[in-house]
Amino acid sequence: QEFYRKRIVRVSIVQFLSRLASDLIINAFDTPWSPHDNLGRSWKSYLTFFWKPVLQLAIFPAQFAYLYSYYPTGSMGDLPAALESKWKKQHEIDAEEAFEEVAKEGQKSAGPSFFKKAEVAMKEQFSTVGAP
Repeated sequence: QEFYRKRIVRVSIVQFLSRLASDLIINAFDTPWSPHDNLGRSWKSYLTFFWKPVLQLAIFPAQFAYLYSYYPTGSMGDLPAALESKWKKQHEIDAEEAFEEVAKEGQKSAGPSFFKKAEVAMKEQFSTVGAP
């Protein structure tokens, strides 16, 4: 619990930065301008060209340093063994309950497999659009 409480704010910040970066990459940047070809002639291309060194040498290293700065170090003591024991006991209880339910009620099929659904969807798509 203590580890969780320490990490929740950090995880929220990292998620915010990730979403912000994705939004900026999609909406604010373009193919960088290059004197060697005719690509990258918009204002976004020039912006990307000039921001590239700042992003590459300052922003990205700072972001990743922050992301990985809370890497757990040192001995974790008996925690891994305690977690394994707890999970193993809970898994055994859950598995036995599931086996008992199947023994009483039989195996249930929730519906067609993923592959059958995909096959039906493809047939429907081609019947409405036409074959390529």
